[in-house]
Amino acid sequence: MITQKEIADELNRISGLDVFRVTRRREYVEVRSLLNHILYNYKKMPLSKITKFYNNNGWDINHATLIHSLRTFDLHKKYNSSLLIWLEHIVDNINKMDNFIKREYIRAKINSLDNKDIDELTMVISNMPEREVELKNKKYITRKYEKQL
Repeated sequence: MITQKEIADELNRISGLDVFRVTRRREYVEVRSLLNHILYNYKKMPLSKITKFYNNNGWDINHATLIHSLRTFDLHKKYNSSLLIWLEHIVDNINKMDNFIKREYIRAKINSLDNKDIDELTMVISNMPEREVELKNKKYITRKYEKQL
């Protein structure tokens, strides 16, 4: 599973900014807000662990600042389209994502799909439960016959 440090390093690389640089310049605040959004919403890290992560990397942050950063992410992404591109890049290119992160990524993408994409996705998904039901039925039938023998 990908670590928070690897995510921060990737954000540093693609943005050209050091998220741990002690500054309040807008571009740094926005990238930190993106990092916080990823750690909190995709990695499901509690605020205390995110705070500790920043403190271990030389940025003195408290939970109030972190909460403010999380709340302002939507505003930042409205005015800086790069944040969404970077978010997609990080989520798309992390091969080590666990299934929970993948589910959160899919939930986030659902609202941006057009009708054609929704139709295609519906077709794919409609076949999935059938396979699961078939497997359950096979297990039930197998158990039923085993009891009879």
